[in-house]
Amino acid sequence: MVVPMNPTSVGADTVIILSRDQASLYDFIKPRQEAGGRTLVILDRRELERRQDGHGPTVLDRRQSDRRAPTPEAALALMSVLGFMILHRDGDRWVP
Repeated sequence: MVVPMNPTSVGADTVIILSRDQASLYDFIKPRQEAGGRTLVILDRRELERRQDGHGPTVLDRRQSDRRAPTPEAALALMSVLGFMILHRDGDRWVP
């Protein structure tokens, strides 16, 4: 999942990610949930994973591996069935 800003930098304890087809729900809940300051609401705009074709940065790329942790199966199921997922901070990790 791509988070456009680092949720830890804004002090969020909860992140709600809505699928692309939930734009109206996003518009409805974003101001209500973010009013308290501890929740970040994000509309997932991804269409494809990046670097699938192998034409991305080569040897000069300094990153040794993908820094994103794999998305838990439960979170993926929620996203595909319900159109959203809710992640909570657990130390330095985000869990569904």
